[in-house]
Amino acid sequence: MGFKTIRWRRSVILALFLLLSLSLNASAEDRQMQELKDAFDASVKAEGKKAGDYELVDQDGRRFRLSDYFKENGGPLVVSFVYTSCPEVCPTITAELKASVDNARAKFGDRFNVLSVGFDAENDTPAALKKYGLKYAKDFSSIRFAAASSETARKMTEDFGFFWKKKADGSFDHIDMVTIVNGDGVIYKQVYSMRTQGATLGSRLEELLTGKPMGKGGASIINKIKYFCYRYDPYTGKYVIDYPIILSVFIQLAVILTVIYAVWGKRIMARLKKGQKG
Repeated sequence: MGFKTIRWRRSVILALFLLLSLSLNASAEDRQMQELKDAFDASVKAEGKKAGDYELVDQDGRRFRLSDYFKENGGPLVVSFVYTSCPEVCPTITAELKASVDNARAKFGDRFNVLSVGFDAENDTPAALKKYGLKYAKDFSSIRFAAASSETARKMTEDFGFFWKKKADGSFDHIDMVTIVNGDGVIYKQVYSMRTQGATLGSRLEELLTGKPMGKGGASIINKIKYFCYRYDPYTGKYVIDYPIILSVFIQLAVILTVIYAVWGKRIMARLKKGQKG
C-alpha cells in the first residue's frame, strides 16, 4: 500500500470523525434552539386566550385576585414577570417598563394598570418585591408588584406563555416579554424585547385603547429562514444570528468536499483533463 493511499485514507477517517463531532454538537444546539422556538410559539399561542384567575399577594402584603382587574369598566392590564435576584436583565426590563408606563400615562392617564409578578416563589416574597420595586418608583401607584406561590407562578407563567427555566447556579433563563391583557381578561398582545423596544408597549396600549390597530405584515423569506440559521434569545425576545450553526454548516460542507476529493479526486481531475483535450 502506497504512502499516498495511506495519507488520503487517514484524511478521510479524520474528516469523518470531524463530521461526526460536528453533527453531535449541532444536535445539542438544535435541541436548545427547538426548545426556545417552542417557548416563543407558546407565547404567541397565548394571545387571544382568557387569562386564568390567580390569587396573589402584593408588596404590602394585601391579597387579591387577578380577576379584580377585569370587573366592570376595567381597563387593560400590563403584566410582567421578574425575579428579584436577577443581576441585570430584570432590572433593565423593569426600568424600561417604568419609563414606557410613565409615557403612556402622560397620554392616556390611568386608563390601564400594571402588575409585575415574581416567578421565583422561594425568594420573591412581598418584602423582597417591595425592596426591588422601590428602586424604580417612590410608590406603587404606577406599577404594583406581587408574590405568588410556586404552583401559582408555574400555572400563571404557563398561562401567559412566559418562558423561564432555572439553571444549575440558581439563576434563570427567561424571555424578555410583557403581556397586555384587555379589559375582559383576554390576552391581547405580547410585547417582546422591552430592554431595546420599550416604545412598542405604548403603541400596543394605544391601539387597544383607541381601537386603531397597528399594521401587520406577512412573513418574509428572512423570517422563514430564521429558524435555520438564527437562534432565539430568551433575554431579548428576538432571533439573533447563530454563528456556531452557520460555521458548522460551512465546516461540514468542507469536510464532505474533502472526502469526495480524497475518494474520487483523481478520477474527477482525469475526466476534466480528458474533456479539455477532447
